Amino acid sequence: MTAPQPELLKFAVVDVETTGGAGDANRITEIGIALLDGDEQVGEFHSLVDPGVPITPFVKNLTGITDEMVSGQPQFQALAEKIAELLDGRIFVAHNVQFDCRMVRTELKRCCVKFDPPRLCTVKTSRKFFPGLPSYSLHNLTDSLGLSDFRHHRAMDDTLACAEILKLAYRKVGPERILKEVKNLSTPKKARVLNPKAQ
Repeated sequence: MTAPQPELLKFAVVDVETTGGAGDANRITEIGIALLDGDEQVGEFHSLVDPGVPITPFVKNLTGITDEMVSGQPQFQALAEKIAELLDGRIFVAHNVQFDCRMVRTELKRCCVKFDPPRLCTVKTSRKFFPGLPSYSLHNLTDSLGLSDFRHHRAMDDTLACAEILKLAYRKVGPERILKEVKNLSTPKKARVLNPKAQ
């Protein structure tokens, strides 16, 4: 009798670029999402976002995203429903997941959507499952793992690079060990619309 197979894990690999402002002044300028069922990519989403505030000079130089590029693009509010649907019921994955998840959660909260997903950080998982590498920055990690080079500090390119790292880890250790690295599993996994009148 064969052992039961673990449930297929579903991931949303996410990267955001931001204006670089301090605190609540920092807004999303670009978002990339890759949907994975196990180690198979099943969808993706990308958009520039009009943040409504200026992009800092440092970030302009880092990402190449300018105020002119995002002017006239959809604001996050126009994308919120679509993004919430894509992320619903999936493990939120990012390289330094705390930053990207916080930015998405904050933007969704502005749109009255509560979002507190299970999370997986590819920096931490890579240190555990690919030990001894000289650097775990996204660029250096992809190079060490023999993955294709990519356009750094652009949301979709960073997302797809992160997704490739996740696929390698998934194939190396399997879903059960990956699941042990997921944080916040005990919370509801569905994005919920908040009642703006509720206190």
